[in-house]
Amino acid sequence: MATTLLIHYDPATPDQATWSHASNEGELTSRITSGSLQDAAVVAQHHKTVVLLDSSNVHLNHVQLPTSNRQKMLRAVPYALEEQLAEDIEDFHFVIGKTDPGYGTPVAGIRKDTIENLLSVFQQADISIDAVIPDAICTPAAPGQWSVLIYGDKALLQYGDLIGTVIDTNNLSLLLQARLSKAESKPEKIACFYLDGEDPESLLTDIDAEIEVIKLAYNTHPLVVFCGEYNKARSLNLLQGAYKPRRKSSGQWYRWRLAGSMAAVWLILYLGINLFELNKLKSRNNEIGYQIESIYKKSFPGSKRIVNPRVQMEQKLKELRGGGGSQGSQFLALLSRSVPVISSQKDIKVQSIDFRNNRMDIGLTGTNLQSVETLNRQLSKDTKLKAEITSATSEKNSAKGSIRLEMPRS
Repeated sequence: MATTLLIHYDPATPDQATWSHASNEGELTSRITSGSLQDAAVVAQHHKTVVLLDSSNVHLNHVQLPTSNRQKMLRAVPYALEEQLAEDIEDFHFVIGKTDPGYGTPVAGIRKDTIENLLSVFQQADISIDAVIPDAICTPAAPGQWSVLIYGDKALLQYGDLIGTVIDTNNLSLLLQARLSKAESKPEKIACFYLDGEDPESLLTDIDAEIEVIKLAYNTHPLVVFCGEYNKARSLNLLQGAYKPRRKSSGQWYRWRLAGSMAAVWLILYLGINLFELNKLKSRNNEIGYQIESIYKKSFPGSKRIVNPRVQMEQKLKELRGGGGSQGSQFLALLSRSVPVISSQKDIKVQSIDFRNNRMDIGLTGTNLQSVETLNRQLSKDTKLKAEITSATSEKNSAKGSIRLEMPRS
């Protein structure tokens, strides 16, 4: 069963706290323990942790605002409370709850240095906090019922959802009467929670006789009361905005992070290699395209506009095939068998093509005579071609040659 660790905390005793586990149904599932935060850290592991903060450190109020836009409300709250705070509003962090038609919008404000010190203390104790909620709004209050919880020299008065305050017990009766006199509608009942053995009768004098006072004793600590109500107060969780807790990564992520990083590196390398090969193939394809265009220009010097040399070459060859009889067929056969071989030789460039008497003379330039001889050998490997070098001359950095091709006689 999933449980939440509830920690009741007062910054006045920064290293001390009281805690217990609570079920989702709002019942304590472990004994109430008081001790150091280091002791609490041991039981906080693997549990969500909610801090119920002593409300003496929080300014609880409610305001009437002219807008229902939450962001505008948050910007307006500090100025609506400016006259009620003796300190600079810039030093406060505010959160708001759901607006009540009668009371207005509940507000909780806390000094920024107070919340920051609290977070620092819990971080040093290695306790991760999910929420910080004022304890004064964690008692049972409902329409027609107020609640008072007496704890030591403090009394927590709650007179509506998320509407509460802290009262000095010595002045409880006086301040409670003042609050009742200002209320638009008086409650039918006041539930008074007190520590078993400490009768609150003397603290509740002069209460209107029409209001029923129900006295309820609790054992050990008010956590037995808070555990059933704190979830209703979560909208006034002080860890919002700049203090919203960052979600922790799952432990599984740390376990697989190295493997994930290596996989990412291999993927980048794989994509990089394939991109390099793709660019290499594109470059080679462009080079072959230039060679085809060059051969086309040499073969058909009368053509002025070259859009797609391959397609245009095929058209010209069809014309030769259609109008040239056996001569056209011979030229087509020689050209189709020789072009792939010539294109594969990077050191060779075609300068001219001359076809007559079923023979094709190809004028070439190369880097040296060896390149011309190499091309001749490659062409001669085709059993359906007869190739021979008809001329070859060498210059300083190049060589010129001519290779004659013809179909061998059967």
